[in-house]
Amino acid sequence: MEKKSWDFLLIVRYIIYFAVIGSIVVLNKLDNNNIKSLIVFLLLYIINTQIRIYFFTDKTYAVITSLIVEIGIISLLYYNFGGFTFVYYFVAIIDASLMLNKKYSYIITSILYLAVIFQSMTPLYKNLQEFPIANIIFNTVIVMGFGGLGRFIAEEKARKQEAQLLYDKIRVSEQELKEAYDRLEEYSNTVEELSVLRERDRISREIHDTVGHTLSTLNIQIQALPFLVKSDKDKAIEMLNDMYTYSKNGLEDVRRAVRELSPISFENNNSIFVLKELANNFQKNTGIKVEFNTSKSEYIFTSDQNLSVYRIIQEALNNSLRHGKATVIEINLHFTEKEVGLNIEDNGEGVENLTPDFGLRGMQDRVNNLGGKIEFFSEKNSGFEINIIFPKKKKIL
Repeated sequence: MEKKSWDFLLIVRYIIYFAVIGSIVVLNKLDNNNIKSLIVFLLLYIINTQIRIYFFTDKTYAVITSLIVEIGIISLLYYNFGGFTFVYYFVAIIDASLMLNKKYSYIITSILYLAVIFQSMTPLYKNLQEFPIANIIFNTVIVMGFGGLGRFIAEEKARKQEAQLLYDKIRVSEQELKEAYDRLEEYSNTVEELSVLRERDRISREIHDTVGHTLSTLNIQIQALPFLVKSDKDKAIEMLNDMYTYSKNGLEDVRRAVRELSPISFENNNSIFVLKELANNFQKNTGIKVEFNTSKSEYIFTSDQNLSVYRIIQEALNNSLRHGKATVIEINLHFTEKEVGLNIEDNGEGVENLTPDFGLRGMQDRVNNLGGKIEFFSEKNSGFEINIIFPKKKKIL
């Protein structure tokens, strides 16, 4: 309870104490013997109410016991010293309303009402004895009014506490949401940095496989050329022609690598078309036959899936050209209810002991990022095959 409300209730409590004493003194003639007994009973009354409010705040059954005892003390005070019936019960009614839950509050308040009615039926003063019904109604209405006020205060307090609790929960949820957002932002930055690193790794693999290989070969030939000119000019001229052809092919590889590094634009409705265009352009530029087959069912790739599938097919085609010396490449893309399947197979030379290089490891990384699996199959003179399966993802519009 807030300090202001607590102080206000204490003030009301002390006013009621004085009202009880005042009603007894005004309505009765007291002698020395009566005063001593009155002081004892008043002290019992006050001590009981003070113990209840200071020590029994969260003890329901202790509060109920204290209130029942108070009915007895009030009865002793009323029948021995008189006073106004309703004044005695003000403190008990307020405490029953504020210190007990709704169920017990109604039960104890009803018992207090019955006590008020019972005592009002036998008024001690002649003026009131002529109108017992009026006395009962008067005392009951006043006591019930205080009881209703106390219950209203209690429910307002409960609603305020509930609102405060809800506010605290919202504050906690807001803080948790902020922390989750910060973690998500940090994760997003990490993923972005990781994507950059992976793209750098792919670029380094591409440079290694094209530019590096071309330049290193040319460097060896250039070093041998001066000696060959002195010993065999015809052989030197032939080497120069080979170097020209090789450098020309290397330049084309560089141009192709640059094209591959350029961003690819995918539209939701032409992702398969872009993949087919990749295969057609490869066939046109290399003379290698590429068969691209898709299942009848359709599926719209997400942005990540689009780029990953494109790069995987691109890498597979280049490997078939550079390493496998294939003449035919078959690409099969099919969709099931929950998965996407990609199979790429060529009729190239194949390898006996397969060791994944930069390009194959890059494929593995891309498929792992899609949550899928990739397998490589190859035997000497039996071509090369790649099988990929990854789950579909619900597209977020």
